[in-house]
Amino acid sequence: MLFRRLLFIALPPLIFLPEVQASIELSDKIALGGFGSTAISQSDNRTPLFISREITDETCYDCDTIFGLQLDIDVFDSLSASGQVVKRTQDDWSDPELEWAYLSYEYDDFEVRAGRLRIPLFLVSEYYYVGQAYPWIRPPQEVYDSLLGFTFYDGLSLAWNYDVSDELLLTISPYYGFDRLNEVEIAGSVLQFDTEYMAGIYVDLVGFNYRLHSGFMQVEYTQLPAVEKSTLDIYTVGAEYSYESWLWMAEVELDRLQANWYASVIYAFDDLSPYLTYAESHQLRKSKGVTVGVRYDVTSSISLNLEYQAILSQGEDNRAQFVTSPLVYNENSDVNLVSLAVSFVF
Repeated sequence: MLFRRLLFIALPPLIFLPEVQASIELSDKIALGGFGSTAISQSDNRTPLFISREITDETCYDCDTIFGLQLDIDVFDSLSASGQVVKRTQDDWSDPELEWAYLSYEYDDFEVRAGRLRIPLFLVSEYYYVGQAYPWIRPPQEVYDSLLGFTFYDGLSLAWNYDVSDELLLTISPYYGFDRLNEVEIAGSVLQFDTEYMAGIYVDLVGFNYRLHSGFMQVEYTQLPAVEKSTLDIYTVGAEYSYESWLWMAEVELDRLQANWYASVIYAFDDLSPYLTYAESHQLRKSKGVTVGVRYDVTSSISLNLEYQAILSQGEDNRAQFVTSPLVYNENSDVNLVSLAVSFVF
């Protein structure tokens, strides 16, 4: 079930955050869950900021709006099905995306999944759209925009879950995605990528108050209308560690086109959790960014975030975290962003 998985995946390291409420049990075998977030956001630059969000200097009330529903079914003891539909930031309400839909079969320490699955490269990939499950308004875009907003694949995965000790779980999971046409809209233009295949593996090591995650994915694709195929190898490493009221998180993403990383520290007392994040992008995107924010947990299922973000471009001729070069808008290459957000689960 989605939110039972969230409790296991997201909350052991985030021990100071409130527990996510369980989904609605429609029957002994069927559960329905939901989540969402929205924000009031405004920058001081006319150039659209962040892929799939495109925040500008005009106050935006729906650039960060997400709403999702998930249905989980226990078919029988070892076989289950799960489906998740999400109105993502780039979607109209009338045209949400089927983010995952798969069958899962468990046998001893192994789990096989087939269908539409989430790309498992990053620490918060499994719950990327569930803002209630992480401390920020948005996962650091320097790392999480490196895939141009692509979050799922159609294919197969195999996971081996091994209890190293009573407090340590090891997961090793190879996966394979079949041929698919992927599209993304950037600055008013639709980019098409004919993906021949994607294949990868991730390794997770989860302890009582820490998690280590590493991933590798190879993608063979053609960016249309070109005919020549390209191959891209993507490497990621992430870690999170909590001690008393402190949480530290960091991730690195590397491929032949770019190198991106961030480090974040969060401190929680009572219902308030202030946080500080520093991030950098190199090669394809060149920028340095600082995010300062605070999260307030209204209840165990509703939270508010107030966040200020400054992004400094390393050179005027690159797009940094914009969707296009600010030179197109005759704008400064640096940007400041303020956001007020609410997130919830049910």
